[in-house]
Amino acid sequence: MKKILVADVPQMDLRYTTALSGWQTEFVRTLAQARQALGRARHDLIALGVYFDDSQMFDLLRIVRADAVHGKVPVVCVRGRRGFTAVSSRSVEIAVKALGADEFIELPAGENGDGALRAAVERLISSG
Repeated sequence: MKKILVADVPQMDLRYTTALSGWQTEFVRTLAQARQALGRARHDLIALGVYFDDSQMFDLLRIVRADAVHGKVPVVCVRGRRGFTAVSSRSVEIAVKALGADEFIELPAGENGDGALRAAVERLISSG
């Protein structure tokens, strides 16, 4: 079974659990927990939320890409709807791609967002 590391806020758990059913998911909430999880086991995909650990997604993305085991593992960055933000989706997408993420997804509300996340994960896992 493919293993996915999810680094995001607890409010997104249901979205991930629904979208990623059938895969083994490991949730982490802090940068320290993420480092420990990366050190314990190899993951087949890593999902990083924009709001992870007070917006430390960029820091974790740098750590993942510098990691000998996970450096080539597919990474999808996710922003769920969580109120107003001054940072545009396009700006976040450009930044995460520059840091080596494979995909950026802005999740719309509802099942369409879950389907978009699942489709991206399926595509990235099968190509990785």
